[in-house]
Amino acid sequence: MYWRCRWGSGLRWLVLLAVLGAGAIASAAPRELRVGVYANEPKVFFGADGKAAGIFVDLLEMVAAREQWSLRYVPCNWQDCLDALREGRLDLMPDVARSDQRDILFDFHSLPVLHSWSQIYRAPGSPIYSMLDLQGKRVAVLEGSVQRAAFSNMMDSFGIQVTLVDASSFTGAFAMVQQGEADAVIANHRFGNLYSQRYGMVDSGIVFQPAALFFATGAGRNADVLAAIDRSVKDWRSGADPAYAKVLRRWSAADEPVRIAPWIWWGLGGLLAFSLLAALSVVVLRRKVQERTRHLKDSEQKLATILDSVGAFIYIKGKDYHYQYANHHTLQYFGLPSQEVVGKDDGAFFDAATAQSLRANDRRVLEDGESLEVEELNTPATGAPQRAFLSVKIPLRDAKGSVVALCGISTDITERRKAEESLQIAATVFESFEGMIVTSPDKRILRANQSYARLTGYTVEELVGQTPRLLQSGRHDAAFYSSLENSLHTTGMWQGEVWNRRKDGAEYPAWITITAVRSPEGEITHYVGTQIDISSRKAAEEEIRLLAFYDPLTGLPNRRLMTDRLQHSLAATARSGAGGALLFVDLDNFKDLNDTQGHELGDQLLRQVGARLAGCVRVGDTVARLGGDEFVVVLEGLAANVQEAAAQAETVGRTVLQALSQPYRLDGHEHHSSCSIGIALYADARGSVDELLKHGDMAMYQAKGAGRNTLRFFDPRTQANVTARTLLEAGLREALRDGQFLLHYQAQIREHDGIVGAEALVRWQHPQRGLVSPAEFIPVAEASGLIVPLGAWILRTACLQLVEWARNPVTARWTLAVNVSARQFRHSQFVDEVLGVLDETGANPHRLKLELTETLLLDDVEDTIQRMATLRAVGIGFALDDFGTGYSSLSYLKRLPLDQLKIDQGFVRDLLTDTNDATIARTIVTLAQSLDLGVIAEGVETAEQRDMLSSLGCRTWQGYLFGRPGPAADLHAAAMGVNA
Repeated sequence: MYWRCRWGSGLRWLVLLAVLGAGAIASAAPRELRVGVYANEPKVFFGADGKAAGIFVDLLEMVAAREQWSLRYVPCNWQDCLDALREGRLDLMPDVARSDQRDILFDFHSLPVLHSWSQIYRAPGSPIYSMLDLQGKRVAVLEGSVQRAAFSNMMDSFGIQVTLVDASSFTGAFAMVQQGEADAVIANHRFGNLYSQRYGMVDSGIVFQPAALFFATGAGRNADVLAAIDRSVKDWRSGADPAYAKVLRRWSAADEPVRIAPWIWWGLGGLLAFSLLAALSVVVLRRKVQERTRHLKDSEQKLATILDSVGAFIYIKGKDYHYQYANHHTLQYFGLPSQEVVGKDDGAFFDAATAQSLRANDRRVLEDGESLEVEELNTPATGAPQRAFLSVKIPLRDAKGSVVALCGISTDITERRKAEESLQIAATVFESFEGMIVTSPDKRILRANQSYARLTGYTVEELVGQTPRLLQSGRHDAAFYSSLENSLHTTGMWQGEVWNRRKDGAEYPAWITITAVRSPEGEITHYVGTQIDISSRKAAEEEIRLLAFYDPLTGLPNRRLMTDRLQHSLAATARSGAGGALLFVDLDNFKDLNDTQGHELGDQLLRQVGARLAGCVRVGDTVARLGGDEFVVVLEGLAANVQEAAAQAETVGRTVLQALSQPYRLDGHEHHSSCSIGIALYADARGSVDELLKHGDMAMYQAKGAGRNTLRFFDPRTQANVTARTLLEAGLREALRDGQFLLHYQAQIREHDGIVGAEALVRWQHPQRGLVSPAEFIPVAEASGLIVPLGAWILRTACLQLVEWARNPVTARWTLAVNVSARQFRHSQFVDEVLGVLDETGANPHRLKLELTETLLLDDVEDTIQRMATLRAVGIGFALDDFGTGYSSLSYLKRLPLDQLKIDQGFVRDLLTDTNDATIARTIVTLAQSLDLGVIAEGVETAEQRDMLSSLGCRTWQGYLFGRPGPAADLHAAAMGVNA
C-alpha cells in the first residue's frame, strides 16, 4: 500500500480514503471447500509458484486449520467465479463486496473481513486530477464489479459523461490504459497501489465508494461455514487473535513508507538561501516570495477543493490528540467553523465514552504506529443521535520515520448498519415463517426458506431456479391461474387456497399469499410468496361438516342435509317438469333385535342397511338416515308422467326390498331382517318437504299393515296402477314361458312393384283377455327388462319366417323389418345373439332389416355406430324409425350406416291439411335422397295420402290402406291376389 501525504503551509495533509467490502460464506464442515480465486493482488491471487496467495487466502487458511476444512482453490475470472458460486460449482468466494442484488443471489457472514475503497489511476500524461477532468474520458473497470455500478451512478449524479470499458481482470484493465485503449482505470486501493508503478500509472487523487469485503457462498448453502468465519472475524476484530494484524502487516510490507515530500525540504533550503541573500537583493527576494506564496495558495486552494469534495470525514490529529486539520464534511458534522475545531481534542465534541474509545484507537496509531480499519460508534456531546463510522487511521511519519501525526478518514455507515440489522431481522423472520420464497419477475425462485422446503418435500437447492409450477397438483384449471395472474397484475397481490403436490406426489391444501415488490419507478423486481399448510384446518372443517350434516353411525346424510337436498330437488323438478319420488324405509321388528341382542348389534345392522341402500340407487340420488331404524331414499330425474314415475319408483323399491331381505352377518352370526317401504311421489306433495315426508310415512305404515316386507304408495289410485303393472309384469313372464306371443305382419308397398316386404309386429294372445295391445305391455316389458328376452324371441321368429318366405318365388325377395328397442340394442350380447340367430336359422341377412328409434342416438353414439357397422358387414340393413320425432343430430345421422328413413305416421296423418307436416315430409324425403337413403312412410290410410307422398318423392308405403297387420298366411294370400 502506498500513502502519499503532503505537508505545506497551514499544515495541509492530503489523504484520499474510502472503503469497499464484501464477504463470503463457506459450506458446511467438515468437508472439502471449492474456493474461487481471481487476480486481485494482494488480497487474492495465484503466485508465480501456482499456489493461491493473498490476504484472504492467509485468513481463510487460518479458519480452515481451526475448523479442519480441506481447501481446493479454483482459478477463474471475476464474473465466471460469481456465476460458478451461484450455480453451486464453487462453495466459497473471497473478496466480495455486498450489494442489494448480491444479497439475493448469495449469502454472506455478518462481520466484514477487510475494508477497502476505490481509486482512479491515470496514464502519466493524462490531465486527470479531479472528477470533472473525467468528462469524455474512457475508464477501464472490472466487469460485474460493484465499483462499476457505483462509479456509473456517481458520474450520472454529477452529469459527467464517461465511457466505461469492461475488463475481465484488474491486470487486464491496467493493460488497457498502458496500451492506449483507456485513459484511466478503476481499482481497489490495495491492488492499484501495488500495480500502478508496474504499469506506469499515476494515482489521480480521485477516491470513492468505501465498502466492506466478505466471503460469499451460494444462497441457502453452507450456513455453518459462514458461522465459523464470523467467529474468527470476531476474534480478529477484538484483538483476541493477533494473527490478523500479522497478515495485514505481511501484505503491507511492500508499501512505500509515508515520508515528507523532498520538494518541501528543497523549499526550506531555498528559503534559507533567500534569507542569506536578503541584504543584497531584497527586491528580488520579495518578488520570488510573492510568487512562491501565490503558488502555495493556489496549491492549497486546489487541495482544499479536492478534500472538501470527498464525501468522507477527513482529519489530522497531532501527537497531543488535538485536531490539526478537518475538511468541510467534518466541520459540517461538528457544526463549527475550522478555528473552533483545530486545536481541540475529541472531548470537546463527543461524550466521555466516545472520547475515551476514540483516544484508545488513536493511541494505537500515534504511539504504536499501527494502521487501523475500525468501526466506531460516536455520540456527540450535543445529545444528537449516535452515528456509526467506518474509520481508516494511518500514522504520518517524518523523514526519520517517527510518527508525527495521525491521518484519518471516516465514512458514515449508520444507515448501512441499520440496513444490515434489518437484513438480519428479515433473515430471522424469513427462516421462522411458515413457508416463504422470493422469486424474480419471471417467477423463478431465487430464495426459499427451510420451512418452505420441508412443506414441499424438496431441498432449497432443488427449489432455486424452478418456478412454483413445480408444485401444481392438476386440480386447478387454466382459468384459475389466469385469474391469479390478473389479480397480481392489477392489485399487486393475491391470496387464496391452492391444492399443491409435494415431491413424493402427496397432495395438500395450502393458503398462499403472493405480493409483488416494486422499484421506486414502479417496475416489479421480485415476488414474495408465503405458504401455510392448512391440512389440519381443512380436516377440522370437514369433521365439523360431517357432524353437522351426516349421521355419525352410517355416514349417510342426516335429516338436516336430506331436508335441504329434498327442498332443492322439489324446486328443480318444478322448473324442469321431471318427476321424483321419496321412499320411506323402516326396518321390520328392529326393536326386537335391540332389546334381545343389544345396541351394538343393532348398530352393526344399521350400518349394513345404510351400505345396501346406497348400492340400490343411482349417482345423484340421496340415501339418508332420519334416526333410529328409519331411512329415506330420494329419487330424482324420474319420468314426467306420473304413471311412469311410479313404475320407476316401484322398481327401485322392489330392489331395496330384495337387498334388505338378504341375510346379515352380525358378530359372526347370521341375522334375517326385512323392511316396509312407503312411496310418495313429488306430484302429490305440492312442493312441500313436510307434506312429502308425511305422505311417505303414512304409506310406510300402510305397508306394515299389509304384513310387512312390502311397499305401498300414498295415492290409492297410484297403488292400483302399480298393482296392475305388477300383475302385467308377472303375466309377461308367464307368456314368455308358455309361448303366448305371436307375430303379425304388415305389408310394405312400393309403387309399381306391389308388396316388397313387411314389418313384424308382436302380439300377446292372453288366455283370458285375448289379444293384449302392444301399447299396454311393451312399456312394462321395457321398464322391467323383459324386452330383452322378448326381443330375442321376436328376432328368432322373424328369421324363421324369412326362411319360410325364401322357399316361395313370390315371397323370396321380401324384406322383413324388426323393431329393436334401445335397451335390447344396448345389451352386451345383442350383436352376438343376432349373428347366432342368423347362423342357427339359416336366414338371409340381406333380407333382414332392423328398425331403430332416434332415442337410441341420445346415448353413446360411437358405440351405436360400431355395433351397426358390425351387423351391416354381414348384410343386415337398418332403418331409422319415427324419424323427425326425436332429437338426433344431423352430424351423427350422416355417420350412421343406415339404409332407410321412416316417416312417422304423426306427419302422415295431417299431411293433406297441415302445411307444416307436408313441409316436414318433403324435407325428410330430400334429406334421404341427399344421403342416398331409401324412405318409407307409415300410417298411410287413404289414397290421397299415398298420392301426396308420391308427389313428394316417397314411393314406398305402409298402413291400413294396404291392409291391417295379420298372420303370415294372410300376407301371402294378399300377395297372390295382387300378382293374379
